[in-house]
Amino acid sequence: MKGRGLVKGKARAESLVSQKAFTFAHGVDPETGNVTDVRSDIKGSNVRGKVLFYPFGKGSTTASSWFLETVRLGNNPAAIVTEGVDLSAVIGSVMARLVYGKEVPVISGVARAEYSRVKSGTPVSIDADTGDVSAGP
Repeated sequence: MKGRGLVKGKARAESLVSQKAFTFAHGVDPETGNVTDVRSDIKGSNVRGKVLFYPFGKGSTTASSWFLETVRLGNNPAAIVTEGVDLSAVIGSVMARLVYGKEVPVISGVARAEYSRVKSGTPVSIDADTGDVSAGP
């Protein structure tokens, strides 16, 4: 799969795949990394250390500060891959690097039809420097 790297970096981790819009604001508990959004198709899952796939963000710009709090507490995803640009994830990831020195690469522009073939739990490698996303062992 190919997208556009918005926040550079590399990651390899298990995937967590949502087919619905996603938000960190009131959608993820920063203290645990658990998805709490009742409208999410991955409610009850944990984002910590995962490559998180979702089509686009939803909600307010406060999602970036929720994301940053998740990073501060060490419960953040390893990387984020989206179809549409989620500015809250981009801002949160940039701030994570600036404030905490933690890297959370972000790739956008990966069509849902492509990433839908990836099942949650599948090992995924991403390179946000090149925009490459590959699934499998």
